[in-house]
Amino acid sequence: MKYLSIFAILLLLSCNERNNHIDFNDFNFSKDNTYLIFRGTNTKQGYFAKQFNIKDSLSTHVGILQFKDSEWLIYNVSDFKDNFSDFKTQNLNEFLTCRDGKVLYLSVWTIKGNDLKETRLITSVLKEYKKNKIEFDRYFSLNDSTKLYCSEFVNIVLKSVDSTKFNFKPIKRELKGVYKTYFKKDTLNYYPVDIFEFSPHIIKKKEWYFEE
Repeated sequence: MKYLSIFAILLLLSCNERNNHIDFNDFNFSKDNTYLIFRGTNTKQGYFAKQFNIKDSLSTHVGILQFKDSEWLIYNVSDFKDNFSDFKTQNLNEFLTCRDGKVLYLSVWTIKGNDLKETRLITSVLKEYKKNKIEFDRYFSLNDSTKLYCSEFVNIVLKSVDSTKFNFKPIKRELKGVYKTYFKKDTLNYYPVDIFEFSPHIIKKKEWYFEE
């Protein structure tokens, strides 16, 4: 019970309000394309996410960025229950608004070869997620399409558009100590937040560092 309480705290998505005055329209982002957006925080949840990354020590959350209805919107799954579903559609200010900490890092990655046709396919997939109740998956299971975590969600969306180009394989990690107790297993198969950064089809376009 003690370990469960610790992880409940670690997995809460919480960040203090932070307005970093970023305008994506200033950086030549194509409104016909889809991007990946990574956020890094100094929250307890962020600390947990970094421990399970492959290499990136900054990014703790990932979503999909598209231009829709005259603004840039971020589609993501996060553990912050405030409405029907843990699937969120947020503008940039909302994505950078957090509790119990600060956003310290932000990066946008372009998908090579992405165009309006592919963006429309991704948009159609996102529309289906809006219709359904998605629950944040605290145990990182890969067996329930109604329970997802941020990187698993991004993986599913990309793979549904092009399963050859976006053929990401989950990472297998041995669990010890408190992690083994919480997950109740010896190994964990999961998609790290930074797994997409190693694809030759996904290239960093812009990044921002913020003061703590």
